[in-house]
Amino acid sequence: MFARKLIAEVAGTTILCLFGISAAVSVVAAGEPSGLLIVALAHGLALMAGIYAFGAISGAHFNPTVTIALAVSGRVPWREVPGYVGAQLLGGVLAASLAHVVHGPRALEAGLGATAFGSGVTVTQAFAAEALGAFILVTAVFALAVNPGAPRGLHGIGIGLALATQILAFGPVAGASVNLARTFGPDVVLTFAGGDPSWSQLPVYLIAPVFGGILAAGLYALMTSTSRRVNVPSPR
Repeated sequence: MFARKLIAEVAGTTILCLFGISAAVSVVAAGEPSGLLIVALAHGLALMAGIYAFGAISGAHFNPTVTIALAVSGRVPWREVPGYVGAQLLGGVLAASLAHVVHGPRALEAGLGATAFGSGVTVTQAFAAEALGAFILVTAVFALAVNPGAPRGLHGIGIGLALATQILAFGPVAGASVNLARTFGPDVVLTFAGGDPSWSQLPVYLIAPVFGGILAAGLYALMTSTSRRVNVPSPR
């Protein structure tokens, strides 16, 4: 049963990262001025598709940030976290490899859609952008997928739009990855393909999204516990 979850995580993460990476490569190759919108929509729509395709099997995390936030809140056993994260990282590498095969030399010219700090962006700015982006995404996950009172069937749309929104807001700062698999995959493939990945920036993409995700999980726990206390009928 757990093996099926891991396969679903590999497949879903591959879909998310492949179309996100490919959109970034295509935008650079085409010199498209509205590139940020295209990249944001590609990520959001791919995540939406992955959630509806694999959500019933693995929960459709596709992101170590989401897995860790769910584990911190007690909704995923910690013993399953290494398997989930390993599957997601594998999906990121597979996605970058497929993008490299599909786009050929053009992919390397575009940096394989790798996430990196924007020009003049400090570590503090990048950390804040990645943490805030992850906060938005994980808040949507808890509000729409974890919350039992959420509208049924709309979680994929809402979570996909949350990912797209944070890319539109923070993309120029540090790529708005909020997903270690999305950053790790292209960096690995670039390393073996003769590119120039920004490995020195990886700690920000590792720590900041997890920090933002845990904050979102904590806020959700606080708000739901407060709501339960408010709604408890007073004794007569």
